[in-house]
Amino acid sequence: MHLAIRSLVVALFCLPCLCAAAPPIGTFTIVDGDAIVIRGAQKFAAAEGLPVNADDIVHTADATRIARIELADGSALDLGPATRVWLRPRLPEPRLAQLPDLYLAEGWVKVTTPAARKLALASPRAELADLAGVAVARVADNGSFLFMEAGSAQLVERRHGQVQHSRRLKEGEAFDRRDGDAGAVISRPAPDMIDTMPRSFADSLPLRAARFEGSKVEPESPPQAVGYHDVASWINAEQALRPAFVQRFAARASDPSFRAPLIAELRSHPEWTRVLFPEQVVRKRPAPATVIAARPHFAQPTAPLPARLAISDSVPVRSARGDADRESLRPWEARKR
Repeated sequence: MHLAIRSLVVALFCLPCLCAAAPPIGTFTIVDGDAIVIRGAQKFAAAEGLPVNADDIVHTADATRIARIELADGSALDLGPATRVWLRPRLPEPRLAQLPDLYLAEGWVKVTTPAARKLALASPRAELADLAGVAVARVADNGSFLFMEAGSAQLVERRHGQVQHSRRLKEGEAFDRRDGDAGAVISRPAPDMIDTMPRSFADSLPLRAARFEGSKVEPESPPQAVGYHDVASWINAEQALRPAFVQRFAARASDPSFRAPLIAELRSHPEWTRVLFPEQVVRKRPAPATVIAARPHFAQPTAPLPARLAISDSVPVRSARGDADRESLRPWEARKR
C-alpha cells in the first residue's frame, strides 16, 4: 500500500514533465573546457553546436575557460569557470515583472544583448531586470557582484528572498555586496573584482551561431541519470526555488543511491518529505466547531396538571374546620393532635 502511494505521488510530481518538447532557445558556440548540461533528470557533456533548451541547467568545471551560449534572439551568455546557471528557469513564483532569462547560482557570467533586446538575470541576492547592453555578474558564498560594462539595467537587491532596494544601474557602475553586508553601488568596480574576473570576459567575441545552423550535434557523452551530488546545490537552493526541483527530480528518489543522501540532508529540503515518506503525511482535519451551551430554559406549563397529579391528592391538607376533617388526616398526623 505504501509503495502504491509513493508511486502515485511521484507520478503526480512528474506530470508536467510529460509535455511536448519546446524548440531550442539557443546553441553552445564555444566550449573551452568541461561543461555539463542537466536536462530534466539527465546529464550529458556540452559540445559546440549543441542546442540549448529552456529549463536546462549548465555547470562548468573549475578549469573551464569559457562556455558561450548564443540565444535565438542574438544575445550571448559567456559562462566562466566553476559556474552554475539555470536557463529560462521555471520558477515556482514570479520574482520580477520580467521573466528571468537565466538564474546564476554560482560563478561568473557575462551577458551581451543586441540593441533591441532586454534580458533579466536573477540570483540569490541581487537581480538585473530590463538589462540592455553588456553586464558581468558574479555570485559566491560571501557576496554578489554586478557590473554594467555598457548600457543600463534595473538593479533589485534581495534579502531573505524579499526585495530591499531597487534602482537603475548605469553604465560603468557596479553593485558590490560582501559578507552579508548591505550592498553598495559604486562608480567603478573594485580592483580585486577586476583581477578575479575571467580573462576571457575581456575579449569581444563575434557571434558564431550561424555556422551551426542546420547541423545536428550530439552530446559529447551519452545521457546519464543525475546523481544526488550532481544536483544537491539546486535541491538545497534558496527556499523559493526548491519546490521546482522536488517536481523535477522526484522520480530519482526511488534510486537508493539518490534517496539515502536525500534523507540524510532532509533538514535542508523538507519539501521532499511528501515524496520520501508519503505514508507519514497526515491530512489536517478541520478543528471541531466550538459549541457554547445555552442556559436551560424552563417553559411555563400551558395546560393544567392532570387530576392524578393534583396537589390535594398528594399532600394532606390540614382543615381549619376542626374534628369534622380529622378523618382525612393520616394516622400519625391524627395522633399529634
